[in-house]
Amino acid sequence: MRVIIVGGGMIGVHIARELIAEKRDVVIIEKDAERSRVVSNELDCMVINDDGCSADVIMKAGASSSAWFLALTGSDEVNMVSCGLAAAGSPGINTVARVANPFYSALSSGQLKALGVGSVIDPSRETAGQVAAIVEQGFAEAVIPLHGGSIQLRRVEADELPDFLGRSLREVKENQNRSFLAAAVCTDTGFEVPSGDYVVQPGDTLYLLGKPDELDTVAGPVDALKIAARKVLIVGATDICKRLIEKLHQRERVVGRGLGKALEKVYRGRQQISVLDVCRDDAKSIAKTFPGVDVSYGDSSEDGVLEQVGAAKADLVVCVTESQSFNVLTAQLAKILGARKSVAVTQNDRYMSVLPTLEVDALVSVKSAVSAAVLELVRTAHIRTLYMFHEAEAEVVELELAPQSLAVGKKLMDLDLPKGVLVAFIIRGGAISVPSGSALMHGGDVLGFVLAKADIPALERVFGGRRGD
Repeated sequence: MRVIIVGGGMIGVHIARELIAEKRDVVIIEKDAERSRVVSNELDCMVINDDGCSADVIMKAGASSSAWFLALTGSDEVNMVSCGLAAAGSPGINTVARVANPFYSALSSGQLKALGVGSVIDPSRETAGQVAAIVEQGFAEAVIPLHGGSIQLRRVEADELPDFLGRSLREVKENQNRSFLAAAVCTDTGFEVPSGDYVVQPGDTLYLLGKPDELDTVAGPVDALKIAARKVLIVGATDICKRLIEKLHQRERVVGRGLGKALEKVYRGRQQISVLDVCRDDAKSIAKTFPGVDVSYGDSSEDGVLEQVGAAKADLVVCVTESQSFNVLTAQLAKILGARKSVAVTQNDRYMSVLPTLEVDALVSVKSAVSAAVLELVRTAHIRTLYMFHEAEAEVVELELAPQSLAVGKKLMDLDLPKGVLVAFIIRGGAISVPSGSALMHGGDVLGFVLAKADIPALERVFGGRRGD
């Protein structure tokens, strides 16, 4: 399957790298000559140094034989126009445009179709959605909530689990008599998705996957998950800030719905959102858009500013400025001052590897948020990334089994899954379980996997086919 990407910037290159790892045929169109040279040296794919808004260039890239056209430059207009040209010249191609202006993301599907755009991806909206999700589900530095928080991926040091040391994972599960999986292990020599024969060693880092109550029994409860975010301070009056406030207000309305107007007002009043920004005009824009939000302007790096806006008493501080290093440092400072939790938004995954050494509770990467949204569209079985391991080219993913899939009616053990793919969970009728090999596949099942990125095409072949094709 060929995928054309317009834009060799950070997000374009990241998605290209993901698709190349999944053995896709990728072509990148990048206008800047120096950037094209760098991308060509970094990636094993065709790179065309030319204008992505040229119909001739788009055809030269092979649009007529491509399945997807991803316009991911930093210009909304370039992305929209190039998608329109690709759709006009190749009617069967699927087009995706990265946009920042909410005007474009508010267009209906019919309006987008008229412009030749199949889908739009707004980085600010995707990033804010991830922040809002972890706020809603509860989070702690060592806990990654999945599927609405009904499943957790926990990072635990093996030394904290003396009953695990020196035993195989199979023995550990038999002794614990609990339903959980060791989804991954990090050792001194690297990262692996372990089999049941793996013997846990001192110094190992385990990623345990299971229901929260099961993991509480195995590894102990995480008290930080129970902290409700009622007093929220957002540092940075950016587009992500605006989208996050919208998400939090939307959540309040949904929870309060049905309580009656008087009680709903009381409920919504329980969440206090404050915003701090160094620019007076940006702060005023937030105040005008969201009258119920307490807005201040000032430099959070100056003495006393964070204290004045109540960071020390905040349940949650979210740092969303344009500088990722500033966000990480400010989130760290907020925790030192007394904030119960803090989140930093980063542009890339550079800081993920040092998260365990920071006071910050969570990092949310714009690059990863956009990549996850785009890859879910591109993958034929609608495979959704739940978590990317920063230690290796591996992911936790899930997919919903279509009723017409060739896998329906087969036992899990009879499916031609690549060696090393771990079936992590199955959700059927709202009930979550760790399936056995004899589990029969039904249409509508949601299946979770831990696997290397290179195995995703095989997963598509097994679950993405249709009866009668």
